[in-house]
Amino acid sequence: MQATAEASAAAAPMVTAAPNDRYRLLGGPGSPYSLKMRALLRYRRLPHLWIVPRGYIGAGGELAEASKGIIPVLQYPDGAYRADTTPLIYDLERRHPGVRSVVPEDRAVALLSHLIEDMGDELLVSAMFDLRWGDEANQRFCATRQMYGWLGPAEPADFSAIIERFTRRQTKQRAQVAAGDNHAGLMAFYEALLDAMEALVQHMPYVFGDRPALADFGLYGQLSQCAIDPSASAIFRERAPRTYQWTQSLDDACGVEGDWAPRSIWEPHVRPLLALVGQYHLPLLQTSHDAVEQGVQQMERLIEGHCWLVHGQRYKHKCLVWLQREWQGLTLAEQDSVRGLLTETGCMPFLADGPTAQLPVPEMAPL
Repeated sequence: MQATAEASAAAAPMVTAAPNDRYRLLGGPGSPYSLKMRALLRYRRLPHLWIVPRGYIGAGGELAEASKGIIPVLQYPDGAYRADTTPLIYDLERRHPGVRSVVPEDRAVALLSHLIEDMGDELLVSAMFDLRWGDEANQRFCATRQMYGWLGPAEPADFSAIIERFTRRQTKQRAQVAAGDNHAGLMAFYEALLDAMEALVQHMPYVFGDRPALADFGLYGQLSQCAIDPSASAIFRERAPRTYQWTQSLDDACGVEGDWAPRSIWEPHVRPLLALVGQYHLPLLQTSHDAVEQGVQQMERLIEGHCWLVHGQRYKHKCLVWLQREWQGLTLAEQDSVRGLLTETGCMPFLADGPTAQLPVPEMAPL
């Protein structure tokens, strides 16, 4: 899931795309996906510029010209604008093969990494968002720092009006995210994820060894914001101080050199993360997928005593199909190498029977 661009300020000057000698990442403060992409570009040492377009998207400016409706937007050296971080990351792998790849050569392990990354993008984001907009103190801090990051200095009256509009929009979305038992379920998931990561980083620098994988960046994007936002950060610092520092360090890992670890090293520590994928993420993803397929607005899912209200979202519908296709694309030997682990962690039923979509789903590609 990507962050939707919010129209909130006067139009900025139009910028015409032109070829250049590096990537240009257009993102903003408070956007976990922007920080995810920036950290990945830094780690891979791909020449790039980090740009926060003043005025957000508004009625004009470069983000509006890019016409993506989500952030971040990556401008390629040929001048083209593309969006959607997971497809972007895979596209960069194709464009720059062998250059500090974040995808393990073992395709079965690469699937495990993608599952964890998808959990970060599609579920951890909801826990972050729930806490970010859950009470007045969080709302005031988060709205102020995000809008200042976009707009810079502004007249107090104008700035206050922007804050009010932005907060009203975000809290309305939060009401949907935290509906029913969702808040309690999200808090249980957030704490369990922090516990799993805290145990992992006591033994390994990254999820699959001495170098970061796609999984690391998917978790990092959301945790980079949980480390800042008041309530999420208080829980984070108390429960997972090592992971808190891990998040700060992964922001710029351009100097990291390392290898993938043998399975015997990473499996005991990755298993709890995959158990969360099987316990929370894939059941919720399947429910959202089913709601889309059945043309209903929302469905219920009982997980660990919490009745979740799950809205049908077309992007989540695509995410499940992409994961199922990746599983089906493995050879039988590759599937057998991780089938036991996926079965034990509850992930296998959501992969083995797919793709389950009746509605068309395009191949994964940047928008």
